[in-house]
Amino acid sequence: MQDKKNIWYLDSRVNNHMCGGKDNFMELNEAIRGNANFTNHLKVAIKGKCIILIKLKDISHQFIGDVYYIQR
Repeated sequence: MQDKKNIWYLDSRVNNHMCGGKDNFMELNEAIRGNANFTNHLKVAIKGKCIILIKLKDISHQFIGDVYYIQR
């Protein structure tokens, strides 16, 4: 079974980043709602948007802003 908090959905075509792990968000604005449409016609509900802190390979940290929270 995959660990869902580590699944990411990256859309390099339009620069939308999505994460399914609510506990990954530093902050989360749950008032942001909508739908994410994938090229395979899958539609997933957006349940919020905000900032995620990630750890890089060199053990430093970086923020990724405007990440959508989606539940899968």
